[in-house]
Amino acid sequence: MTPRPFRRALVILFAGLAATAFAGPAEDTERAEQSYRSGDVVGAVALLRGAANANYAPAQVRLAAILDAAEEDAAALELYRKAAAQGDAAGEYGVGLMHAKGEGTKKDGVEALRWYRQAAAKNYVPAIEAIAWAYLTGDLGLARDPNEAEAWGERAAKLGGRKPALPPVAKPGAASAAPAKK
Repeated sequence: MTPRPFRRALVILFAGLAATAFAGPAEDTERAEQSYRSGDVVGAVALLRGAANANYAPAQVRLAAILDAAEEDAAALELYRKAAAQGDAAGEYGVGLMHAKGEGTKKDGVEALRWYRQAAAKNYVPAIEAIAWAYLTGDLGLARDPNEAEAWGERAAKLGGRKPALPPVAKPGAASAAPAKK
């Protein structure tokens, strides 16, 4: 006969293992984030791959970001596209970002802007900020338009993002902030 405390420990152990074995992609993605934050990138990637293979868009986006940082651009773009195909705003933004940078695909500002606009239509703040910046700088095939930049920046700010701003330019004849050399 098995002592009661031992039997109880076995039940708890097997229940924990069963819960782990039957975790869904959302739980695996959360565990991956915890692993990543604790420095276990390999464990995080393994969990994210499983969840991404289960067609879970947040895992596809997170894994794509990790792969992009590791210069695995083609694989990152493929995952962003899979998430975007499901209507995921972060995936749409990711596809746009890859086109804007020319990573995993040719650099194409018009295509980047198309994807950014799709994500922005879902109030995805990084996409809104990217569009505001493009209007401010004249990037992605847009003409510089401070008014449009301001409007997009206001929209980003209302959603918790930031308004883009160019660094201040010193006026001719203004004193320099750097100390004079002697």
